[in-house]
Amino acid sequence: MVTKKRLFGRIAALSVATVLAASLAACSSSGGSNTDAKAGKNILIGMNSGLVPQFERYAKEFEKTHKGFTVTVKAVPDAQPDYIQQLVTQGLSKSLPDIIFNYDSLNQTLNSNHLLYDIKPWLDSGHDGLKGSGFIPAFLDQYKVGKTITGIPVSADTGIVTIHTALFEKYGVPVPTKDWTLDDMYASAKAITEKSGGKVFGIKTPVGDGSPVFTFYPVLKALGSNLYDPATKKFTFANEGGIEAWTKILAPYTDKFGSPYSLATNNTLLESGQVAMGVGSTAGVAGLREKIKDAWDILPMPKLNGKSTTGGGSYSLSISAKSDNKEGAYQFMAWFFSTKGGMTTAQPDGVIPATTDGIANGKWLTEAAPVPASFVATIKASVPNAILPNAIPDAVQPKVVPALQTAMQQVVLKGMSIKEAYTAAQDELNGLLK
Repeated sequence: MVTKKRLFGRIAALSVATVLAASLAACSSSGGSNTDAKAGKNILIGMNSGLVPQFERYAKEFEKTHKGFTVTVKAVPDAQPDYIQQLVTQGLSKSLPDIIFNYDSLNQTLNSNHLLYDIKPWLDSGHDGLKGSGFIPAFLDQYKVGKTITGIPVSADTGIVTIHTALFEKYGVPVPTKDWTLDDMYASAKAITEKSGGKVFGIKTPVGDGSPVFTFYPVLKALGSNLYDPATKKFTFANEGGIEAWTKILAPYTDKFGSPYSLATNNTLLESGQVAMGVGSTAGVAGLREKIKDAWDILPMPKLNGKSTTGGGSYSLSISAKSDNKEGAYQFMAWFFSTKGGMTTAQPDGVIPATTDGIANGKWLTEAAPVPASFVATIKASVPNAILPNAIPDAVQPKVVPALQTAMQQVVLKGMSIKEAYTAAQDELNGLLK
C-alpha cells in the first residue's frame, strides 16, 4: 500500500510511477476519437483547492449559456505526492474527474501513465471553436509530449512575491520596492524573523518541498547553470554555478530565517500572518484576495547579479483519459478559453490569457481588482522576464523533481553538504539518460 510518508521519499516517488503504470495501463489511449460522441450533461472538475472558488463561479457562468449542464468542482490535494496518490486511487475505482487540474512539471508524469487524453486533433481542427494556433507557443508547448497535446494552459503565469505590508509596518521593516535584489529580499526576511522574535517568519521558503521548479530554475540560470543542457544532453545543475545557486536557494532553510521544512506544504502561512512574504504565481492572486484581510501587495521577483529570477509556467485543464464524457469536458474547455466566454469571467480574477490576443488586449489590463494595487504593473514587468525551463527528455522528466527533492532533504534534514547531495542527484539522472 502506498502511504503518504513513503511518497515523500525518492524511492517511494518512483514506486508511485510503477504503481500507476501497472494499474492504469488499461486506461483509454490518447487520440481524440470521440468527437462524434454525445456530450454528457454532468461534468466533474478536479481543481487545486486555492482555485476552487474561481472555478465554481466559472461553472455557474457556463451553466447559464449551456442549459441542462451541471458542472461540479471538487478540490484536489495541493501537494504533488498526495495528488498523485489520489489519482491512483481514483484510477483504480474509475472515478477520475472529467477535467483534471494539471501543470507544466506534472504533465509528463500524468501522461506517461495514461491518465491524460490527447486533444491535439481537436485543437488542430478547431473543434467547438477552440484552436491551438491562438495560444502562445512557449506555454502550449509545455503540454506537448511527442506528437500529443494533453493540456491547455489557463494562464501565462509568472512568479511574484506577495508582501504582507501590515507585518512589515508592525515590525518596523521598510516595505521593499520593485527594484530589489535577492539579497534585499533575504535581508528583509531576516529582519522580520529577528524583530518578531521568531513569531513570524520573514518568508515562506520559496523552494518549498523542492517541487516548484519555477522558484529555483531562474536562479540556476542567473548563476550560469541549468537543470538540463540541451546542447550537451546532460543534467548540469551541480556545476560550479549550480552549487552557488543551490546555496542561495536553500538559505532560508539552512540559515533559518524562512519557514521550516516541516511547513513546506502548508499553504495557509501567508493569510494566517505566519509569514511576511511568499513567492507564488499570478494564478494564486485571486484566492488571496479572499483570504488576506490586512494590507498586502505584490512585487516582481527580485534580481540576482542583474538577471531575472522570475519563473514562468502555467497550470492547465486536461481531460481524463478515463472520462466517459470527453465531449462534454471539451465543450466546457472551449467555452472557458473563449474571449467571449470564460476568459471574460476569469480575466478580472487575474488570469493572464496564454494567447497572443489576450496578452495584448485582455481585460486584465483594465478590469483588475483594486487589491493588490501593483497587480498590473507587476505583471507587465514580469511576463517579458519570465524564464521557462528547457524541455527534458520524456523518459527522465518525471524523475527529476523526486531526485531534487531527495537532494534537498539530504541537506536540510541530514546535514549533507550541498555539493555532495546535488552531485549525487545529477549523477543519478545522467545515468538514466540513454
